[in-house]
Amino acid sequence: MQRYFGQIITNQVLLGDDDIFHLTKVMRARVGDQIEVVSNEKVFLCQVNKLKPLEIDVVNQIKENHELKNQVILIAALIKGEKFDFLLQKATELGVGEIILLQTERTIVKIKPAEKELKLERYRRILKEAAEQSKRSKIPMLYRVLSMNDIKDVDAQVKMIAYEEESGSTESFNSIVRSIKDKQKVAIVIGPEGGFSREEVDIAIDAGYKPVSLGRRILRAETASFYALSVISNHLERK
Repeated sequence: MQRYFGQIITNQVLLGDDDIFHLTKVMRARVGDQIEVVSNEKVFLCQVNKLKPLEIDVVNQIKENHELKNQVILIAALIKGEKFDFLLQKATELGVGEIILLQTERTIVKIKPAEKELKLERYRRILKEAAEQSKRSKIPMLYRVLSMNDIKDVDAQVKMIAYEEESGSTESFNSIVRSIKDKQKVAIVIGPEGGFSREEVDIAIDAGYKPVSLGRRILRAETASFYALSVISNHLERK
């Protein structure tokens, strides 16, 4: 069943223009069709009762929770083209709560101040669509572009940075993941295609981030994000 994020006011559903177009033109909704609508992180079963003008009413609330118990923050260096779109989609599917864009010494993709909001809006649309597809009740937050010097300001109790020079046993990573307590916020930093400089890693360590290995092989930036989030998500959902 198709899911949308919208607003519910006095038992009636309000959707954005893009979602109305998708429902009526792409999905070719008919009177009597049912959809799921997320409003204020609650999920409702709703029914199309009129098409012109569009009228959607709430049938009942759906009791479900597909969210991770902990807030997981991915601090990811920008990577080229469609790879970053793919990263956003998969991070959302894996339950991430916030994505922070990181600009490093070796980041090839740079966000200019004049185009920042346009890029962020595009990224947020990708996150919304991925959240709908994966049946989430929250869209990951994405509003910050930080430098390495700024990651000290990220509010998290468990902080890690994936560093290729640590390649080898994953025990350091798994040990930290196993130590995560209920309600603790978890932040993981993933670098760009060219990796981090030693100076950047030292900055992260000074800010409380522990260097961890993601295995004996050097992973692409997007693969490293998927791997790290998969391990964290798997552990949190075993509880």
